[in-house]
Amino acid sequence: MRKNGSPERQTEYWEEGLDLKRLALCMGKKAWRILALSLAGALLGAALYLALRAAAVREPKYRAEVLFAIRYDIREEDETLKAFINEYNAYTWGDVMRSDPVICRVMEKLPQVDRAVLEASVDTAIASDPEFLTAGFTAPDAAQAEKIRDAYVGAMAAFGETMKDRGLMAIEAWKTSPAVPVEKENRVLYAMELGAILGLMAGGLWLAACCVLDDSLLLASDIERRYACPVLGYRTGRPEAGYDLRLRADLEYLSRRGAYREIPADSLLQPGTDWDALRYTAVVLLAKWGTPCLRTLELVIRDLKAQEVTLAGVIVSEADEKFLDRYYGFGSPKKSRENDGAHGAKRGNGE
Repeated sequence: MRKNGSPERQTEYWEEGLDLKRLALCMGKKAWRILALSLAGALLGAALYLALRAAAVREPKYRAEVLFAIRYDIREEDETLKAFINEYNAYTWGDVMRSDPVICRVMEKLPQVDRAVLEASVDTAIASDPEFLTAGFTAPDAAQAEKIRDAYVGAMAAFGETMKDRGLMAIEAWKTSPAVPVEKENRVLYAMELGAILGLMAGGLWLAACCVLDDSLLLASDIERRYACPVLGYRTGRPEAGYDLRLRADLEYLSRRGAYREIPADSLLQPGTDWDALRYTAVVLLAKWGTPCLRTLELVIRDLKAQEVTLAGVIVSEADEKFLDRYYGFGSPKKSRENDGAHGAKRGNGE
C-alpha cells in the first residue's frame, strides 16, 4: 500500500514557503465570509442570550432607596477627619451597613428576617460628594423592601451618634423613595457584540488557515515549485487577452519542435486510458485553474513518467484574468483589457 508521501516530500511541502501576495489576494476575495461569520456570531449570541434569559425563572424583586446625608464636623486643620472622609467611600459604607454596630440594630426591628437576607439586600453608591450616600434595599416584595429601608434609617442615625469622636456629627435620611419593581436588565447588545467579535476572530483564523492550507492551482509557480515540469502559460478563454497571446506564441514554438496533443489532466485519472496512443506524441496537460488539483496533478505526472509518455508542459486553463492582473501587477483588469484590445486592433491592421 502506497503511503501519502515520503518524509522527504513532507519536509519539502512545509519548506516551500508562503507567497504572501497570493495569500492576501485569496483572503481578500473571500473576506465577505469573515463579515458573514461575524454577523452570524452576533445573531447567535443574541439568540442564546435571549433564550437563556427567558429560561431563567426569576422571582420579581422590589427596591427601596434612601439618600443619606453624612454630616462631618469639617475643620481645615483636622487631618484625621480628612483621612476619615476619604477612607469611607461607597464600598466602605457598604461594609459598615453590614457590620454588627449597624445590622444588629436592624435585626432588632426585623427579627423575622435573617441576617444573610439583610446583608444581601443592601447596595451603596456615592456619586461625587462624600457627604451624600445612596443606599438601596432589594426584597421579594415592596413592603419588605420598605421595612428594611426604614430599619436602616434608624440604625444609621444611631451609628452616626457613636462616631462623633471621629468628626462625624450625624447621619440623616435626606430623601426616601418608595419601593419599585426591579427591571430585569437586558444585555442583548453586549451578547451581540461579544458574538460578533468571536465570529470575527474565528472567521479570520478559519479563513487564514484555509488559504494557507489550500493547494488549489492558481499560479504557474504552484506547479513549478513542486514538480520539475515547465508551465507554458495561462488560458483565460479570451483569445485576445495578453495571457492567451503569450501562450499562443509558446505553443507555436512548441509545435515547430514536434507534434503534441493537449490532454485534460483529470481525464488521465479515469480508468481505460490508452497509454499506447499517448506515447507517439508529446503531451501538454490542461490543469484547470482554481481546482484543488495539485495533489492529483502529482499522480498524473507520476503515471506519465511510469508509462514513458513525454510531458511537454502544463497549461493552466480557465484562469481568472482579474486575479492574474492583480498578482502580476498589470494594473486594473479594465485597463488591461483595453490594452489587449488595442494590441489586437494593431495586429488586424497589419502593424
